[in-house]
Amino acid sequence: MKISLAMIVKNASKYIERSLQSVMHIVDEVVIVDTGSTDNTVDILRKYENVNLYQIEWRNDFSYARNFSIEKTSGDYVLVLDADEYLVEGSRNELVSLAEKGLIGRIQIISNFIKDNQTFESSEYVSRFFPRAIRFVGIIHEQLDSKIKREKLTVKVKHDGYYQTNKSKRNIPLLLKSLKENPDDPYYLFQLGVELRIDKQYEKSYFFLEKSYLLSNKSNSYFGRLVIEIINCGKELGQDEVLKIINDNEEVLKNIADFHFAKGMYYLEYSLKYPNKGEGFISIIERSFLTCLELNSIVNSEYLIGTSSFLPSYNLGILYELTGNKDKAIKYYKHATSYGYSLAKNRLENIVGKQ
Repeated sequence: MKISLAMIVKNASKYIERSLQSVMHIVDEVVIVDTGSTDNTVDILRKYENVNLYQIEWRNDFSYARNFSIEKTSGDYVLVLDADEYLVEGSRNELVSLAEKGLIGRIQIISNFIKDNQTFESSEYVSRFFPRAIRFVGIIHEQLDSKIKREKLTVKVKHDGYYQTNKSKRNIPLLLKSLKENPDDPYYLFQLGVELRIDKQYEKSYFFLEKSYLLSNKSNSYFGRLVIEIINCGKELGQDEVLKIINDNEEVLKNIADFHFAKGMYYLEYSLKYPNKGEGFISIIERSFLTCLELNSIVNSEYLIGTSSFLPSYNLGILYELTGNKDKAIKYYKHATSYGYSLAKNRLENIVGKQ
């Protein structure tokens, strides 16, 4: 079994050696395609005798570049990584085992990002290990064009290329171009809505997310994240119709901690914006965050790391502090602080200091 690493890079001198050193021990071949670096990325790569380096002109098409890199490999299976990603868990034996079953492997990618001056981590499983004959489609947020069964691997990759950066300015035009050709593609409508929310264009974001929702099936792999994005974006706008979307998806998303966390945050924000409408929402907010914590002890999905632990605990602390239940506030602040969450530590020190 021969495993090839296929990677496309551009101006990756900050990350590329870390990425290569993390994965060399589980692959037999490395193919890297540079799409127009102006830093010293190419010079770094030329130092590696076992790296097959190619250079092409960037065409604003991620699938074209990825497929070019796959064409240059010679392995039975291909592992795809980006230069700003590096392997932290995973074995060659697991990859070989999956390849022998002829499946596509989904690896866990953990990404760092900053929100409200706090660093968070998101988690997503992405199809990145597959038979060499398969190709990508889509100029951005490219997907494997295959109906072969996909299976989660324990392979874990850290990604920090988006940390303290905003790639939305690059991604939004490419997504708009894709939608010009396929205006009713629910996946690209979803991705455009996400990028617009990140760029804080909330009204435009909600428009595309809602359109995606109306065209999507609950069986779509991205459906849970779509609903959560709608709730989060709707929270910023105070959209009443989000209440119906929440109610309609209670059952299908019952084991997704992010759903209950987003629901709690939506009702909390809604109550603050419209106190005359939100008087009866306190119990819903409390139940939403407690459900998040209950999910921590069973199998659940968590896109934003912390939605089944320190994040709901912190917000329960705030809720109880605001409603005058300081003992419960301290309890949940302590729980969130045990995860190293600095906001909870600050609130805890503040409330204890006043007693």
